[in-house]
Amino acid sequence: MADTAAHTSVSTHASIGAQPLGGLLTAIASKTPAPGGGAVASAAGALAASLAGMVLAYSKGKKSLTHHAEAHDALAELCSTASCGLLELADADAMAYAELNALQKLDDADPAREALADAAQRCVDVPLGVQRVCVSLLEAFEKLAPIANAWLLSDLKIAAILAEAAVRASDCNVEVNAPTLGKAVSPEAERDAQAKSLKSVERAAELLRSVESAIDA
Repeated sequence: MADTAAHTSVSTHASIGAQPLGGLLTAIASKTPAPGGGAVASAAGALAASLAGMVLAYSKGKKSLTHHAEAHDALAELCSTASCGLLELADADAMAYAELNALQKLDDADPAREALADAAQRCVDVPLGVQRVCVSLLEAFEKLAPIANAWLLSDLKIAAILAEAAVRASDCNVEVNAPTLGKAVSPEAERDAQAKSLKSVERAAELLRSVESAIDA
């Protein structure tokens, strides 16, 4: 029965990418454990990727930038893939946390709690995945800044700010879930997750500064 309850909390989650914005905002604001901060961080990263896609749409084919067509195409594909991937990670985060939340409410003697370690691992792995995608986006934005339509540079800057914020926000989710991971899996797993997250935060901050410098120069 307990296992069924945990499964139900996951299976009733509506896909974040399929929801109207108003409905998603209502779901986030409601008194439910998910979608929460992790899903919001992923969604912010997806917005960053899509906004950069708009920058590329206005840069591709522009007469003065035609010699960058190959780079534009590659970056556009990266942004499109990242946007879809981050929405999937938003769903994965919501489902992982909903399951973890349900499992933590079970009696210690309940055999269903054996799934706690796996759920805790996913609650850390998902934000780490968000960080990896958003760092790759920031690296792409760094390449895009010198070859983008000048009229869209403010949009690219906003995209970079959102992507960097998604990395920092995801660090919050790693930090809050790492102690549970440490207890359910091992202290080494906890420390490894925290170290990876910190490295991503530092790299994202460095890339944001680089993008802003290129745009503001």
